[in-house]
Amino acid sequence: MVLGLVVLLAVGTGTAWFVATTGQPGSAQTAQEDTPNGEAKALGQWAVPLTNAGSTDFTTGLAFAAWLTDTVIIRAQKDGLLAYDLDDGKRAWGVPSPGEQLCGATAELASGKGAVAYGSAGVCDHLAGVDAAKGRLTWKIDIPAEKSSLSNTLAAPQVMAAGDMVVVSVDETVYGYRLSDGGRQWTVAPPEGCHLEDAHAAAAHVVVIYDCAFGGTSNRVELLDPHSGKPVKRYPMDELGLGPSVLSADPVIVHVERGGEDTFVAFDGQGRKVEVRAGHVDMLTMNKVAMFDGMAEEYRYAVHQDRLYLATFPENVPNELRSRNTALAFDLKTGRRLWESSGTNATKLTFVRADDKGLLALEVGDRRDLAPRLVRLDAASGKATPVATLPQEFGTEGDNAKVFERGGGVLIVPWTSVATKNAVTYFGG
Repeated sequence: MVLGLVVLLAVGTGTAWFVATTGQPGSAQTAQEDTPNGEAKALGQWAVPLTNAGSTDFTTGLAFAAWLTDTVIIRAQKDGLLAYDLDDGKRAWGVPSPGEQLCGATAELASGKGAVAYGSAGVCDHLAGVDAAKGRLTWKIDIPAEKSSLSNTLAAPQVMAAGDMVVVSVDETVYGYRLSDGGRQWTVAPPEGCHLEDAHAAAAHVVVIYDCAFGGTSNRVELLDPHSGKPVKRYPMDELGLGPSVLSADPVIVHVERGGEDTFVAFDGQGRKVEVRAGHVDMLTMNKVAMFDGMAEEYRYAVHQDRLYLATFPENVPNELRSRNTALAFDLKTGRRLWESSGTNATKLTFVRADDKGLLALEVGDRRDLAPRLVRLDAASGKATPVATLPQEFGTEGDNAKVFERGGGVLIVPWTSVATKNAVTYFGG
């Protein structure tokens, strides 16, 4: 099997930089894909081991973003950016953190460009542009930073992509920077008497939630122009409940917790509001670890047009050391629940993407006794159809991970090193 071997090299500053080498070219193992006629199709696989896997230092393996291009998969992690060739897992390029460590990254690339936040162990106060095609940093700037009130904890900013802009939320203020050169375009602070609960961004707009309960005005959701920061739409909100957050910026979906139950408030382009009362669902953060506070959080959900997919809260599987969940589909026009998934194995689902056909998901599996599967949940019924069965050794890798599917190939990039062995896992043609 072509395997990325990770070697820890010391550098002069005392920090560590992980350099991936490769195994024997052309020796990739083969696995099998389920086909409609029942025949087996030979496929390749590779994996890059995660340094310090199994240790209690979960910050070492923390990923801030996973970026997929036509040729490489890029992992933004604490010590820098590492890109691996999709064909064989060989390291394509690497960029060490320009500071002591990375502490944030845009969730996706825009025309091959992204941004990362970096700083020291005590403060995250710089932003850098990334050219993913050339594997290099394009600019570096200072940004405002917040000092954590907790000992041994770094207050990390939310770093978000908004088309050709980078949006940074830190210490209750939101900033807009040009992705091309890092030039700051705008700064937005909460109105007097309000405070910022959360922010999220998309190419069309930046979404902020203001809690104004003690300011004499109503709570509200505002949509900001990503290039100017000026508000373009304003939606009043009722009781915000506990820890309101922006689940999705496009479409606009706000999550609030009321009485121990999860409610999702969706706004259409005309400001019409629909509430999805989902009960108690899985809103656990997939990329949260001790020592980092405030960065953009990743949740188990998917959205396609007027359909919202959520996961039930995980339950223990009897006589097994794992948990399971199911997927739930909701209509964002009516707030009505459409179905709960069926036909999946007794394991957790990690969502890959939603489209007109339904929801593509990875059954996480268990490396001890249950092989992971890629399944498609039918848009009309939620019934699972197997797409591919992955090697059992890859079980558990996709539990809290960013999972991609492209051309029949599956890429798994765990957010943290909890219960995982690999930094990147690939299975496909």
